Amino acid sequence: METGVAVMILMLLASPVGSGRDPLRQPFHHESIWNMPIGSEAEYVHAPIRQIDMRPHWDDRIALENPHKGWYHHFPDNHVNKYLIGKDADLLEFPGMDHLYIRLAWAYLEPQEGRFDWPVIDRLIDKWVGHGLGISFRISCKETSTDRVEQQFATPKWVMEAGAKGGYYRNGQPVGPDGPWEPAFDDPVFLEKLENFLRAFAARYDGKPWLRYVDIGSIGDWGEGHTHSGSRKEYSYETRKQHVDLHLKYFKVSPLVISDDYVYSLSNLQQREALHRYIVEKGISYRDDSILVNGYLSGHAGTWTVRSPGFFADVWRQMPTVFELEHYGSVKRQGNWVAAPGSSLEKFGKGKSGADFFRGALGLLHATYIGYHGYAHEWFADNPALTVELLNRCGYWYFLHRVEFPAALRSGEPCMIRMAWENRGVAPAYHAYVLRIRLEGLDTRDFEFDSRNRGWMPDAVDPVHAEDYTFTIPADLKPGRYTIKAKLYAPAEKRDVLLALDPSIRDAGNYYTLVTDIAVSARRD
Repeated sequence: METGVAVMILMLLASPVGSGRDPLRQPFHHESIWNMPIGSEAEYVHAPIRQIDMRPHWDDRIALENPHKGWYHHFPDNHVNKYLIGKDADLLEFPGMDHLYIRLAWAYLEPQEGRFDWPVIDRLIDKWVGHGLGISFRISCKETSTDRVEQQFATPKWVMEAGAKGGYYRNGQPVGPDGPWEPAFDDPVFLEKLENFLRAFAARYDGKPWLRYVDIGSIGDWGEGHTHSGSRKEYSYETRKQHVDLHLKYFKVSPLVISDDYVYSLSNLQQREALHRYIVEKGISYRDDSILVNGYLSGHAGTWTVRSPGFFADVWRQMPTVFELEHYGSVKRQGNWVAAPGSSLEKFGKGKSGADFFRGALGLLHATYIGYHGYAHEWFADNPALTVELLNRCGYWYFLHRVEFPAALRSGEPCMIRMAWENRGVAPAYHAYVLRIRLEGLDTRDFEFDSRNRGWMPDAVDPVHAEDYTFTIPADLKPGRYTIKAKLYAPAEKRDVLLALDPSIRDAGNYYTLVTDIAVSARRD
């Protein structure tokens, strides 16, 4: 008879998991759950099913501040004084602010060869990581302003003095030595010094738990991979690959991303495709720096000013992508946020607003991290509701449809709970989250499972994912009336993952109440 019991347990464990079929349209396995006393004779209880519809408890208007997704703030932004943070509350009270994106010239960090001034960024890192935010980097080798020597010589001046080739350019024309200096990005002296810097930079920061990603930005204006504001020289596939390989060589742990412009700037379509394929093969993701750039509206309004949607389509299922709005202040001044009369958006946007373009580009890029590219207080004051909407839609956004479980439980016996999940975000989660189920009453017991959330894709044909979780009610659990609660948890970050459910059913420990007053009876001897 023990064999028969084992067979029935195996039937439970082997039942379809994550089938993708909506349990609102399908019965539970055999329309019941088997509660089986372990090691007894062949005596089974055909228990009725209790079904809880969670949809009346949905709340899609609350800001869910969850791990591995959200807003980021540019500071510094290609200049030490760009987008200064007026007060800490501008970021700390911003819904879903996830990280600080530090975009700064190499010259600030290595003012003399081999002498590194890490405190320039460490002060920012220590402060904001201490407040719970993450950090991402792009270290550039060419800027376009000249008000500071580190801006004029974004690649440190000592690199030029060591023999690296380059010149002073603006908008395709040579200028005098008061202009910004652009290195020849394929020059061997430049590449040697750059590699030495990347080696030291990665040794200090690669793999830090707060480092969201490193943005490959060692070619072109502002690190975007093009030289449109400078020499307008085009660099080859081989040179671009060499820069990518330098980052791959030293950043072994932290994720790498790259601007789509870095690849698109190759005019040879075969080389462009080859570089894209190489980037995908090496596990590098993309960011788009160009949403609502004025010059893109005439030619790319049909794709929400996303110029290379195919690049993102090839990576978003495996890796998080990054969205950057054109400088928000510039978008407003050009009239492109509200489609002002005579603006490019009014001409080419087919009645859509800047907010519509943000939404559309977010869906097309499937972005996990999003940036408004401006001052936090200005953006949020102008767009409070949109901020929450976009926060929730970026990355994953989990809705619980339904829960099914036995109407009565017995100590010492197996139990299976089915939960039907939907991801209404634009991307999957790229980390596995734990499901914690709690029985709370005369006694409290917790059970932990792999939630299998990595499979909850937002573009599934059937978006509702049914998952079965099987456990044994502890033999020593006191009989009585119990409440069943559940939550998702990110173990590496030690953070809970909040759901689109009414906060009134969430307790102080972020457990959501699924059902109250369920009976647990004593085990049968």
